[in-house]
Amino acid sequence: MDRYENNHCEIDLGRVEHVGAEHCADVVPGASAPAPSALNDALKLIEYLGPDAQRTIATAATAQFGDWLGWPAWLTRGTALPPGEPLPGRVTLADDLIIIANIVDQGEANPIIARLFGEFKIPGAPITVPALYNAPTLQDALDFFLRAAASGTPFLKIELHKDQDRFSIIVDSRLSPGPLRDFCAIAIMSTAYRFVSFFITSDTADIAIELEATEDSAMVAPVLRLPSRIACGAPRYAIHGSTAWLPIKNVRSDSAFWNFALERIAAAEREGTRSDIARRIRTAICAAMEIDGRVPRLKQIAALEGVSERTLERTLAAQGIKFHQLVEEERRMKAAELIGNSTVSLTEIARLLGFTDMSSFGRSYRQWFGITPGQARSRRNA
Repeated sequence: MDRYENNHCEIDLGRVEHVGAEHCADVVPGASAPAPSALNDALKLIEYLGPDAQRTIATAATAQFGDWLGWPAWLTRGTALPPGEPLPGRVTLADDLIIIANIVDQGEANPIIARLFGEFKIPGAPITVPALYNAPTLQDALDFFLRAAASGTPFLKIELHKDQDRFSIIVDSRLSPGPLRDFCAIAIMSTAYRFVSFFITSDTADIAIELEATEDSAMVAPVLRLPSRIACGAPRYAIHGSTAWLPIKNVRSDSAFWNFALERIAAAEREGTRSDIARRIRTAICAAMEIDGRVPRLKQIAALEGVSERTLERTLAAQGIKFHQLVEEERRMKAAELIGNSTVSLTEIARLLGFTDMSSFGRSYRQWFGITPGQARSRRNA
């Protein structure tokens, strides 16, 4: 059963069996200590989540961490993934949690936290960097951050609270107190801090940060070096700032790239709820546009799936999806990406998206974004 204390959701460990003990013992070769606590905590949460632990999520932070670490064989130990290789685009939530636990148990959490706060590198950059640089206001940036976190780290609960004087970004999770919970919370807070400090560079000393971890934890050392007010051993993980910051405008904002960021996060959210067949179709649509400069027809996708057109339509309809809808989503996202690339002409963009003429492309673009491709390109180059 769940137990809620101090706004934290904790697992009733009394009902959880010692899952995977035979695996836990060999995570740290030669270790004489008990099984690593991070992996135990991950396995307990996986059992608690039940079938939900097998849903797939995009690899963003874990892929970045793996790249920083050089893809050691131990990274994917205990998962269904091959050792020593880059991660695929999506993995199960269970595998993602085990990978993070392996990082903590191998003693690599502290260097990663230091790197997250020490250089301007945000995990999941294909989505988050366009959003950070191009969000119209801090409020827009934080709303985007919450959507990205919900899609990429569903085992964390992140909320934005506002009152008359200040806002609070509060990070919670179902993980038991311990190194795994600390690492996940501090890592996601590094991204939130980037979003806030980008907009209020002269007022970072007024940012307040609460950490559940105590000051003697090595993971908090990089946070303590920030020019902000830090409280360790707090009852929660949170970042606080003035509500007067929320409407601050981003003078560098570019509407085309902001639209692209919104398209990317919307696609990530859709991927979290759709079936494998929808993902395969999206991949085929992207490949056709990239390689052939066209969008595939329904009969071509049906042939790839080895079914009739009618069967494919019925399969998609059962999930509330239409083939034309998938095509439009991929076209719209690709258009938002390409419009910001001044080396690609508008005519070439129309061709790459499978339009037979500029007028058709222009009508669709206006329908998608409310302005013409030419207007979007002019704003980008202004």
